[in-house]
Parts: sequence; C-alpha cells; structure tokens
Amino acid sequence: MKTIALTGAAGSVGTGLRAPLLALGYRLLLLDIREITDCREHEQARVVDCTDKDKLVEAFKGVDGIVHLSACTTDAAWDQQVKLSVEGCIAVFEAAREAGVPRIAYASSNHVVGLHPRVRDIDNQVQMRPDGRYGVGKAFGELMSSLYAYKFGLKILAIRIGNANDKPIDRRRLGNWIWWKDLAQLISIGMEREDLVYEVVYGVSDTTRRQFDNSRAYALGYRPEGRPDEHVDAVYAIDPPPVPGSEAALALRETTFGGDFSQWEFVGSPQRLY
Repeated sequence: MKTIALTGAAGSVGTGLRAPLLALGYRLLLLDIREITDCREHEQARVVDCTDKDKLVEAFKGVDGIVHLSACTTDAAWDQQVKLSVEGCIAVFEAAREAGVPRIAYASSNHVVGLHPRVRDIDNQVQMRPDGRYGVGKAFGELMSSLYAYKFGLKILAIRIGNANDKPIDRRRLGNWIWWKDLAQLISIGMEREDLVYEVVYGVSDTTRRQFDNSRAYALGYRPEGRPDEHVDAVYAIDPPPVPGSEAALALRETTFGGDFSQWEFVGSPQRLY
C-alpha cells in the first residue's frame, strides 16, 4: 500500500479527497497547520507548517508521493501569496527532493489561464495568462514542477483544478467542475504512471464542449465519471444566462475563463485579450 502525503489536508479540497483516495487503496499522511482529529483507518495526521522545510523533510521520509494542496487560496495581497504559494511551494518541493520522494501531484488552477477569452476551448499549451495574484502563485508552482521534474528527476503531474465539489454550483462551474472521484483519479495517474516526466492537465470532469481541451489527460488514461450536463437545468434555474448583448453578458466575468477573478481590478479595454 502506497503512502501519499497531502499538504493543506484540512482545507476543502484536502477534506474532499480523503475518502476517494482511501477507496483507491492509498494510505494517507495528512499535513496541515490546523489539527486534524477525525483520522480513519489508513490515515495519520501531523501538524506541520508547510513553509517549514526541515519539518517537511522529516514528515516526507518514507512516503511514495505528495499531493501539494497548501497555498493561498484567495486573491489576497502579495505578501500572503509569496508566503504561502511561493515560499511554501519552494519548501515542499525542496523537502521532497531531500527526502527522496519520487512523485508530486501539484494542485495548480485554471486561474493560471483565466484571462483567455472564452471564444474556444483551450488546451495545456496556451500562454499563461493569470487573472490575478492567486493565479500568479499557482503559475509559479508549475514552473517549480517543471524544474524539479526535468532537472531533479521527480515525476510530476500539475493539475489545473477548476472547482472541486459534489456538483457544479453555477454556470461558470459547469465548464470547470471536477467531482472528487475524478480528481482522485488524476492524482492516481500522477502517483502510478510509469512514463510520467512532467505533464499539465486540467482538473475538470467530463466538460467536453464547454471550456477546456483536456486531451492530454485522456491520453494519460483519464476517464472522468462526473457529468456536468446532468446538472444544467438545476444550475440554470438559479443562475440564468444574461440577456445576449447586454452589459452583463459582455462583462469579463462572462467572457473569460477566470470569471470574477478577471473582472476584479481590470483596467482598460478587454480588446487587448483578443
């Protein structure tokens, strides 16, 4: 039985992943600055600050892979982004290398490409266009992933997670939602794929024809089971589309992948995005 360490395990994504990862047969080491007291069979928890490299090295010894979730999860000020998403990422990756951990699944975000207009599906080769400070922090982690894969030989899967939840909760998330079981499946690919070097995939369920060309994930064996189309009627009932051509319909929150993150603080004409 392989052991996976989850950083940021007390957060919403870490909490949602525990059951499906256990169901796939992994033993979990849950790491967070907050205490986790509800461990089940094959789970162990430790209080660790994920910017403390020395404690991370100790925690990572003997684990088979890491799911790096810990980060600044909002578009907070730069000092918070640097502390959690930059310094924390450096500490985790360097601790993994020192402890001899062979694999990392890095929790990136669709917000690293959020300022692309939604005029076509985008794949994993498009230019990075972060839609805010949060997206920049996640983009930094993808650069770290590339360095540690190609230079130091770790096997790394960067997953640009959309919205991990039980179901999509609004129209935008119809296109970027991922069911917990599907996210666990992608993590398993990162932990098991023998020929993995470094790959970037989108953490979305079966969102074909909506936003993302996730063909690279499918080539790696991904077969999502979550079906956002099953939730369309319920979502449209609570979040109806704006009137075509209206100010609301032309707003960046409607026309870009980043939604509200794109809208916040945007200066000037959106035409430069096209």
